[in-house]
Amino acid sequence: MSESPPWDTSAQQGSGQYQAQAPYHIRKGIWVTAGHLGLLQPALAQPSRPTDATVARIIGVHPDQADDLMLAQDQTGRWDVVPGLTPALCAAVREYEAAISGLRLLRAGVLAAAWQLKAVTIDVLLATSGLRFRGAA
Repeated sequence: MSESPPWDTSAQQGSGQYQAQAPYHIRKGIWVTAGHLGLLQPALAQPSRPTDATVARIIGVHPDQADDLMLAQDQTGRWDVVPGLTPALCAAVREYEAAISGLRLLRAGVLAAAWQLKAVTIDVLLATSGLRFRGAA
């Protein structure tokens, strides 16, 4: 068996140009989600900054993306039972599983921040003060 990771199907595709997309998407998801969490930090310090629409988008998007993580986790279970995996390939699968877990934790942090902000958006604060917000959503 070659030392290619189980997700590298270049031999099956007949082309060495095939990219290992699954790990790339998880790594990119970690980078993007960590950025989202970083962007929410100022809003947590000044809760009246985000709008209802912004918080609703966050709450709507991240659970959908969590479903994708379940698919990725299921795939690692299939790789675990591939006969003849070398120790290096087993380590690559474990690294991928750890990345999935890390992304799951980051998404949970983003959702927790969004739910915390939901009660104190600019729209909520203005509505309770009797004023109206006319900004773009």
